[in-house]
Amino acid sequence: MSGEISFDKDDVTKSSIELKIEAASIDTNHEQRDTHLKSSDFLNVEEFPEVTFKSTAIEKTGDKTAKVTGDLSLAGTTKPVTLDVTWNSESPLPWDAKTIKTGFSATAAITGADFGITKLADFGLGPDLLLDVDLEAIKK
Repeated sequence: MSGEISFDKDDVTKSSIELKIEAASIDTNHEQRDTHLKSSDFLNVEEFPEVTFKSTAIEKTGDKTAKVTGDLSLAGTTKPVTLDVTWNSESPLPWDAKTIKTGFSATAAITGADFGITKLADFGLGPDLLLDVDLEAIKK
């Protein structure tokens, strides 16, 4: 996973985020299931090796919360998705006071069929999937 976050804690609406995830990195702790999820039935990692998210708008909803809308590209389809985001904290590393880390948690529900993933029910999932993202970033 890689990405960039531009975070303006004084005016979060001026912030932005761009994430890239290697689709083949999926790990459900079951090799056979992972192989199936990487296939054209689901993520189709051969043809679409990256899952990406790029913010297009941010709406502050509370002191440490916001709705982040952006374009999610998954399995060859790009659709707008809104994440409910919480800014968890910002602090220096205990062993390096010059390195500041900030952390976020985000959730969203997506419908697999919206991204061409139609076999979720056959797999015992869906039709909606819950995205749950926790990330930390180092201040530059």
